[in-house]
Amino acid sequence: MFLSISGSGFNNLRLPKINRVSNHSQKQITQGQQKIRQFQSNEKPGSPERLYRYLAKQVNTNPKPYPQLFTQSSMIIIARTMKLSVEQPTTRKQKERPVIEECTDYKYFLGQGNNHELIKKIMDYRTDWVLTKDSSSIFVNFRWQQWNRGYKYERLIQTNQYKQLVNHFEYHVEISNKQYLFKNLQYYCEQNKINVYDLVPVTFVLDFNDENSDIQFSTFVKFFDRYAPQDKKVDQVAKKTIEYKKKVKIIVQSQNEKKIPIYPLKLPKSQQGDQFLWLLKPTFLNRGQGIHVINNLETLTTLISEYQEGHTNQEDEEGKKKNTIKAHTFVVQKYVEQPFLINNRKFDIRVWVLVTMDLNCYFFKEGYIRTSCEEFTTGDMENQFVHLTNNAIQKHSQKYGEFEDGNQLSFDDFQAYLTSKGVKHDFQQNITKMKYLVWTTLQAVKRKINMNQRRYCMEIFGYDFIVDSDLKTWLIEVNTNPCIEESSGLLKMLVPRMIGRYLINQIDDAFKLTLDVVFPPKTKLESTESLFPITKYSNNDNLWELLGTLDSPKQSK
Repeated sequence: MFLSISGSGFNNLRLPKINRVSNHSQKQITQGQQKIRQFQSNEKPGSPERLYRYLAKQVNTNPKPYPQLFTQSSMIIIARTMKLSVEQPTTRKQKERPVIEECTDYKYFLGQGNNHELIKKIMDYRTDWVLTKDSSSIFVNFRWQQWNRGYKYERLIQTNQYKQLVNHFEYHVEISNKQYLFKNLQYYCEQNKINVYDLVPVTFVLDFNDENSDIQFSTFVKFFDRYAPQDKKVDQVAKKTIEYKKKVKIIVQSQNEKKIPIYPLKLPKSQQGDQFLWLLKPTFLNRGQGIHVINNLETLTTLISEYQEGHTNQEDEEGKKKNTIKAHTFVVQKYVEQPFLINNRKFDIRVWVLVTMDLNCYFFKEGYIRTSCEEFTTGDMENQFVHLTNNAIQKHSQKYGEFEDGNQLSFDDFQAYLTSKGVKHDFQQNITKMKYLVWTTLQAVKRKINMNQRRYCMEIFGYDFIVDSDLKTWLIEVNTNPCIEESSGLLKMLVPRMIGRYLINQIDDAFKLTLDVVFPPKTKLESTESLFPITKYSNNDNLWELLGTLDSPKQSK
């Protein structure tokens, strides 16, 4: 009889087993065998020499369980004399264990698009960081992508030994989606006795996936017909409404118990006009995609029907249509027909807002003006270069950059324009209003944007505003993944500083407020000068202005 011992490096090692032993001795042998099995399962010896050293130590320190097993069987002597080598062939193939290399650098993954080269340039100044192309690895400390597709938010908890920071909140759509932005803002204003239509142009949400789409559409049609000029009113509105509903595939339902959406009691002066223009926007797109200027219900319902089936609205260089978009949810927003103009051209304002993982909200002091290429008119609804000031649209005009570098102006440039035209107005008042509008929208989503209390998230949002002929500021929309293209001398100066200036002892850029907090720099630059200076600001100026911290549920530890 033999006692067989299995383990790495000595699979066939068999030792003699004593047959004639007392019950007490058998108990001791059993205890010894249990010790061996415990050792094998816990420590997995790599060679017989390790087993010998272990057994010898146990016998010397606690001989009681072992005398019959080891002394009578001469087990230790056999193990010593055999001296098996770990190189000796065995019948069991050893499982290779992955080797985890110790790395002193932080790793980041960078998605493509939207001037990702700038992010790499900024990260290159942080000598503690190295770029990795493995987006699936859990050992990526920082991820920057245009969208949050592929982000594992459930891993973003503080107790994880390996931290990862991402550049989008899990529920950023609560503010960046046009539908959710308006609904959240509307609810917040109701609760706080604020007129939402003092903040945004008149807006209606048409969600054709919603069981209330019938009442949503009916409410909009009634408002449209009430305020439309005589030549834009709908003949036999009740009959036409039924026809329109069939066209956009609305199932007519009983409205007895339906809650009628809140709509404005009047149309603000700056939104009135002979053309009665409206903007139709699919709710999930940005950069001017899918936006149409319309002024009648026939065109509106035709476009909606096309989007429900798949609307193709772009052409390639050969004139072939491409980019088919399907949509079932829309925002219909009143066009500001009396905007303030710069040299007879329309403009809007883009500012950046940062929300950190602690829900601290910052407003970047320097935004920029985006101008159109064509003179403003409400008579031409098809010309996007008149109505849509997005750089993604205007850069395709033959007049792009003819009036301003990249069709962009600084805040100081706009103030100088006002002064040159004899307009006694301090643009700082508009900036103050923009801060108020930003803070109000963030308050409206404070319980939603990070509802699962993920720890390591941050996001830069792009807010768009328009100024009417009375110089009143209106919020238009909020964008995730705002454009960071350096399409003008102004943006070449502003954008790098906004995202990631690296300056010793300063905390005035997005990465210093987020990335460097989670992953403190291990090395510092020797230079004390800003790598991305901005005119009229010193290196000690903090361009990110703290608006406040959202009153959110306590974050997980």
